[in-house]
Amino acid sequence: MTRCKSCLTKTEPLNGLCPVCGIVQDKKSGELSSEEKKVRFHARAIRFVAMVHLAGTAMLVMIMPEFPAPGAIAILAVINAFLAYGLVRYSLIAYKAATGFYFLMGMVGVISIQKGAIYLGWLLLALVALYLIGNGISKAIFERNLPEAT
Repeated sequence: MTRCKSCLTKTEPLNGLCPVCGIVQDKKSGELSSEEKKVRFHARAIRFVAMVHLAGTAMLVMIMPEFPAPGAIAILAVINAFLAYGLVRYSLIAYKAATGFYFLMGMVGVISIQKGAIYLGWLLLALVALYLIGNGISKAIFERNLPEAT
């Protein structure tokens, strides 16, 4: 298996194209068309969101002993770990779970905004993450529904 230079996944190319992003796997970034550059940006943004989930998992595990209900923190850590794994693999199920998770996270931010400014950051983080995985190009990547390059 080779790693695609655009979306960084290890897959076998189909007809010379990456099955995830639809770009020729060996194509350098300078040779990409404007549409291919958008696809590459969004594929890498999805991976960035997955890495944020992974960092969140590590932070939750580190602060778990300090909370009175470590079981709830453990559940959040497991959810973050599964979302990170699924988003890195560009899984459609992880996409659907992540959009639901970000929606709920945003609702908690909206409801709790009166408790302090930290919840404004919480809300903004949810909106940015929802945009990065929920726009049209990212959704097409998850559904493997990108138009073929010509």
